[in-house]
Amino acid sequence: MPKGLPKCNGALPPPMNDSTIINGTSDWKLCIRDRKEAKLIFPRFPQEFKYMTLDISDHPDQNLITIFPSCRDFVEEALSMGGTVLVHCNGGIALSPAIVVGYLMWKFNWTADHALAHVQNKRYCVSTMSFQNQFKEYEPIYMAQKMVDTAAKREITTNKRQVEEEDEEEAGYQRKQRYVQGEPSDMTMY
Repeated sequence: MPKGLPKCNGALPPPMNDSTIINGTSDWKLCIRDRKEAKLIFPRFPQEFKYMTLDISDHPDQNLITIFPSCRDFVEEALSMGGTVLVHCNGGIALSPAIVVGYLMWKFNWTADHALAHVQNKRYCVSTMSFQNQFKEYEPIYMAQKMVDTAAKREITTNKRQVEEEDEEEAGYQRKQRYVQGEPSDMTMY
């Protein structure tokens, strides 16, 4: 469990844990269904909840890596607005836990094994093999993405500092020029 987060009974740290979901207070739903289930599993209360519905196959060949970013963004949006999220699929054994594992890997920089073990520890019926290879493949992908994001943020900060320093140098040069030319200045000389 990441430092600073209280322990919970659910697979996810609060506010997205099982007790929150059981109490019926989750206001965002990430609904994962097989294409064949579209007529049975659908957003039933769109006025009460914000939904994200994914039509994906419950098969190990289903590419989840391309789906993780949109799921992550949905969960992050919910949390940033103080919401809670219920991630569910028909059986709760493979697809929804797989999405949660992918989110935990990204959010807490966990390895695939650590995130999967954490989810299995909280939800005992989670399948171990279904999407395990994809978790291993996703690990270097999300790490590389985070490194690129960090580097981009550093570059923006560095560029901002350079612009600020150049502005300060220009302002100092202008004050010095006014002083040399005998104009009043905001610079006090002793």
